[in-house]
Amino acid sequence: MTNIKLIFKYAFKDLFSKHKVRTILGIVGIMISISLLCLVLFLGDSLSVGFVDYLTTNAGGQDMVISVRHYNGEPENRSNYFAYNPIINDIRAETSGIENFIPRMEVLGKVNISESFESQNLTNEEKSVMISGIDFSHESAIGFGTFIKPGTEQKLNLNSLNSTSCAIYYEFNEDIKYKAGDIIEIRMKLTDDGSSYISKNLTVSNVFDFNLKWPSSYRNDNLICVSIDTLYELFGQSEFNGTCSKLIGIFEKGNQFYDIRSVDASEDAVLNLASEVQLAIGIEEYDIELPKLRILQFSEIVSMIFTIAIIFVSVITMLISGVLINGILKTSVEERIREFGIFRTLGAHKLYNVATVLVQGLILCNVGTIIGILGSFFVTQYLVIPFANQFLLSEITALGGATLSFNFTWFSIIAAYLIGVIVGLIVSLSPAIKVLKLNLIESIHPYRHPSEIFKLQKKSSFNYKLILVGLILAITGGFIYFIIPRIIVSLDITLMGTTLIIVLIIFLLGMTLAGLGIMPVVLRFVIQLFRPLSKKLHNVIQTFIYRYQRRNTSTIVIFAISFSFVMFTSIFIDDLSSMMESATYIGSGSDLLIESTGWSDDSSGGLFGGGMMMMGQQESTNEEINVDKLFTTDFENILMDLQEIEKVSSALVTPDQLTEIYADENKEFSAEIGDYAGLSSQPITLIGIDGKFQSTINTKYLNYYPSSAFDLIQSVDQNYCIISESIANQLNLRNSDKIRIVINRGEEVERFIFHVAGIASSIPGFPGLFSASTMGGGGGVLVSHNKFIDIMEISEPTWVDKIFIKLRQSNSKAANNLEVQISRNYSSQYDFEIDNLISSIQSQKSTFSIVNSFFSLILMSTVIICLFGLLSSSYSSIIERKKEIGIVRTLGLKGKGINRLFIIEALIIMLSSGTVGVIVGCVTGWLFGSSMSVFMDTPYSLYFPWFNFFAIYGVAILFVYVGMKFLLWRMKRKKITEIYRETT
Repeated sequence: MTNIKLIFKYAFKDLFSKHKVRTILGIVGIMISISLLCLVLFLGDSLSVGFVDYLTTNAGGQDMVISVRHYNGEPENRSNYFAYNPIINDIRAETSGIENFIPRMEVLGKVNISESFESQNLTNEEKSVMISGIDFSHESAIGFGTFIKPGTEQKLNLNSLNSTSCAIYYEFNEDIKYKAGDIIEIRMKLTDDGSSYISKNLTVSNVFDFNLKWPSSYRNDNLICVSIDTLYELFGQSEFNGTCSKLIGIFEKGNQFYDIRSVDASEDAVLNLASEVQLAIGIEEYDIELPKLRILQFSEIVSMIFTIAIIFVSVITMLISGVLINGILKTSVEERIREFGIFRTLGAHKLYNVATVLVQGLILCNVGTIIGILGSFFVTQYLVIPFANQFLLSEITALGGATLSFNFTWFSIIAAYLIGVIVGLIVSLSPAIKVLKLNLIESIHPYRHPSEIFKLQKKSSFNYKLILVGLILAITGGFIYFIIPRIIVSLDITLMGTTLIIVLIIFLLGMTLAGLGIMPVVLRFVIQLFRPLSKKLHNVIQTFIYRYQRRNTSTIVIFAISFSFVMFTSIFIDDLSSMMESATYIGSGSDLLIESTGWSDDSSGGLFGGGMMMMGQQESTNEEINVDKLFTTDFENILMDLQEIEKVSSALVTPDQLTEIYADENKEFSAEIGDYAGLSSQPITLIGIDGKFQSTINTKYLNYYPSSAFDLIQSVDQNYCIISESIANQLNLRNSDKIRIVINRGEEVERFIFHVAGIASSIPGFPGLFSASTMGGGGGVLVSHNKFIDIMEISEPTWVDKIFIKLRQSNSKAANNLEVQISRNYSSQYDFEIDNLISSIQSQKSTFSIVNSFFSLILMSTVIICLFGLLSSSYSSIIERKKEIGIVRTLGLKGKGINRLFIIEALIIMLSSGTVGVIVGCVTGWLFGSSMSVFMDTPYSLYFPWFNFFAIYGVAILFVYVGMKFLLWRMKRKKITEIYRETT
């Protein structure tokens, strides 16, 4: 017990009395590294809880939404409105998992815009509106959502509306300019086909905002709220009383179903309950949408990002903490070797000295870790999360105003503590073992100095280097052949992402260590750059740097690793953002893309053929396509009546889709392309486009040649087509070549001679069909509308697969409003989905901006931690080189000269190792980015993160300058006699 107390006493005295500055630097470095790890862990915990709140906000508190589903063979003129009480009774008889049901009746409408808020005069301009009829008394009784005053969080007293009143959503009211008390004429109609408008004058009771009353997507709707009884009276009590268009279900266990940390378990629980409900109400008659679950699936990507961040930060934390503790203890051991020898002479056991070193390591890592955890707890709660809510999350409109609240788990705290302590103890073993192996006579020798001693060794029986190289090669090959296929087959996105980042980290570490081989060249170059600053001290600085190069090895390695991670991550995130943006442009093609749905190859079939988008679901529906729900070329004329639209073009259905349309006749359509001689051929996807196609799509990613190709394919005299570059490569075709296109129409086979008008490597709107790559797809051929109709022998107006829309005003508000208007007016007549290019691009930019900011802050913090390591190493060097400082002071060097000597030396070490890291990080990032672009079939351009480059160098130079001035403050003020006395 006495020995233990003595060990702790001596360890504390050495750390906090003799070497306070060095100890403080080490503790601060460990504290920041552990704080960084805790911050990421706490953010992950907060996100897990906060994402459930986001689900609730985005989905409007709706777990399940039941609506009418139209199907082949349904009763004629079946309404979109249904009696909800029988449905509720059927569900309650089958399951008790639904706590509350909320009926909603939604109809379409039109209103005239008022001249101003103060005027009763109306303009001739109309606005389409969504009228939502709700049961106020029922929703108030169960506490479903609230109305709030616009611009505040204050609750609005809106618990009922009479049959002559309405309430208007405040953002929409900014457009139509009504105020409370005004009379508004609303022309309303049902969403059923063939229904007509009925006018009704209503008094504006309130202008409102809402919380959890409707999904956040309704904020883009032109929303007017009325009592559901008002709609019953308007359209007929006898027919519509007790009906709704949507029946909202609230789960009994509420948010306990959803957990970002276990997405698969959440999906299983929700889908099991939804299956019971679907079976109770009928598989064909009704559609079930699960709003919260659809959003939860996005969390897999978020979870993967945080997994990557946690792994990355954990690795950096362990490396830097280990280097700091190891450097401090090694220096301490070097300085105290004579003390350890004296202890041994006085009778202390070898283990006493070892225990002293280990206890010092334990004290350092414990103090740094505990302060880091506590600091991170308060910084995350009171600084990071409020900052994220105010400046980052508020910029993402898709979040609907959702914010993040601080949460933590004890697992995160324990994990951070164990990492800090275990790493500290492990790296303490190296200096402890060195103490254990000390030779007693050498350690107490008064003129002891380190020297290289060559000793005879027993001839080795094993070639360990060969064994190590062989194991590395075997592990690499085994990982590629045995592990990667299993990971790919699992389709686990989190596992794939985690594996990818671990492999990348290992690869980047290996590249960085290999890159240190050019360190001598870079070091000489940087030393010469500082010659004008160092002046007469140049040779002295050069000598000191090379003499103490081994001492600085750990600092050089950690700087190179940190700088390489900064550059690689910056390039990787920017490249990924650019590739996703390119893929979105190529996928959508135009401002708005309307695409028909319901085909057997759709990957968005949903729950029992209904509306829920399931990630990774690739199974076909195995149902006949509802031909009546497909739009034709006539729909283009309807769209052109909308004043927001400038141009419209279309792409006709493909041969495979024609096969589904004619499934009742067992008529199969297909197309093949071959050279003129008929020696080789391959299947193709034949696409018919009109003459306005090129003017409606975004031409930024339209790559083809020659420029006259699109004009030629509209020619009436000859048959022209545009083929994908992959077809041209496989069949060795060139521009203007003659080709054969073979059309199969059931039992009929007909051959047509075409001329190649152009070759395309990328056409927006048709991702994967026009590509230079021969992998997967890449078999698209474009012809004109008329040629397609002629060779397929189908009648006009024919069916359309895609409609491309160019807006008059290409902005997010116009695109969102038009998307809502088209969906609301035509979703009951046609099966389609809309891709909003502008909204998608803005959402991606916001998301990647946050990810980039998040990782930039993490990486900047790692650089600062490395700077503490540099200062700690420099301080140890200053203490060790007191005698040299005394000598140069004796030779006439003043205090400013001492500052310049050590500051330039530290800057040279930092800039040299950082430059190696920058070179490795950039090269690795560019190689990885180019590989990703080939995989994603998107264009690639080199990117250099100038902002991060100047930021890390600027912060590092400033930190080194201020830090070294502080460390040298006492040394330059000491008298020369004091320095000699301390070193004697």
